[in-house]
Amino acid sequence: MNSIDVLEPLLRRRSRVDNLTAKVRALRGRYEELQRSIADYRAFEPEIEKAKIANLEIITTDRSRQIADQEVNKENLKRKLRVINSDKVSPLMVWKYFTAEQDQIRSEAKRLTEQLASTNQCLQEDQETLFKVRAQINSISKRISDHENFDLNTSEKWLSSLGPEIEHLKAELAADKVELMHIEAKIRPHTSELDRLKSELATLNADIASADRFEQGLASASNGYESAMIHEECEKKFETGSPKQVIKDRERKIRSLENNVPKLERRIRDELQKVERTIGHLLIDGNNVCYEGQSFIGLRAVSALIKELGGRFKISVVFDASIRAMLKTDTQGVERALGDTVNTYVVPTKMAADEYLLKLADQDSGAYILSNDRFAEYHDYSVVKSDRVCRFLIAEGKLMVNDFDISVNV
Repeated sequence: MNSIDVLEPLLRRRSRVDNLTAKVRALRGRYEELQRSIADYRAFEPEIEKAKIANLEIITTDRSRQIADQEVNKENLKRKLRVINSDKVSPLMVWKYFTAEQDQIRSEAKRLTEQLASTNQCLQEDQETLFKVRAQINSISKRISDHENFDLNTSEKWLSSLGPEIEHLKAELAADKVELMHIEAKIRPHTSELDRLKSELATLNADIASADRFEQGLASASNGYESAMIHEECEKKFETGSPKQVIKDRERKIRSLENNVPKLERRIRDELQKVERTIGHLLIDGNNVCYEGQSFIGLRAVSALIKELGGRFKISVVFDASIRAMLKTDTQGVERALGDTVNTYVVPTKMAADEYLLKLADQDSGAYILSNDRFAEYHDYSVVKSDRVCRFLIAEGKLMVNDFDISVNV
């Protein structure tokens, strides 16, 4: 069986914990977001924000007018600069270039260029300011619109429903985490050993591959020297110069390990099957649990088991009629001895308890029977077909039920 299949119940629980964790995180995020939205709605004052927009629109109008004036000024400066540049002569025309008239033209061109650069700078700053102011207006307008469309009543109802839902999921998550930790702690020694065995198998197979390469090298060696070098290298790696001996040794170890892996996987599967059980009702074969070997021990084991289970699920104990004579009491005496936390039944005289047990269990898919009877003749009952019969052992003064991880003194 594939190890992933063996661990499927554990992996499923891990996935459930991960999914619940993500769901709780998402709901918490939504809860906090709703809290912020409601707080923002209550703190928001639309009239103040509308007044801000009015002031910003004044700034927008003034800044737009300045930009328009600067655009006109810019075009005038560019036109004047074109005219003055057209009067400039090349430095190659030495006889004209150094005249007072050309000095004045170059000076004027420089002044116009600087003025144009300054105008462009101011124009750019005003355009950036206008862009930011318009962005502010849009942002405030959106906030006003969001405020007007915000449904406070629905949001508050949603917030109040999210709180209990989150707490419920947190409790569910906490319970699942505890259960997962318990399961992981229980099977960790087995999974660790399984990992060790698989790692050892991988190492042994790698050794076989290396030894096989040495063997192929020996087969293709052209002389004794080459063979000796291969034997020497093999001995350095494996402490023996014989690749065949290495392969034989590793294959023997692999066979031993491969016999252990399924046993360990079966142990893990059995442990996980225990926690997969959802037991709602445990029906105890009363007479069956009144014997340690051939010795009648009365109700000691049944009482100890009931106490140990401590209300984990509903418990019913079904006895043959012979129990009254064996205990030297009546039905009420048996009931009193076991207490009112369990249902106690004594079947009619000359009737066996087996079929009553099976009929009671067949009414509930969550019902299990505790008995060492095989019920072979009752193979048609679903409780038998679905393997919902748990075994126990009473020995050395202890009642042991592996399916419940119980070992209790009787």
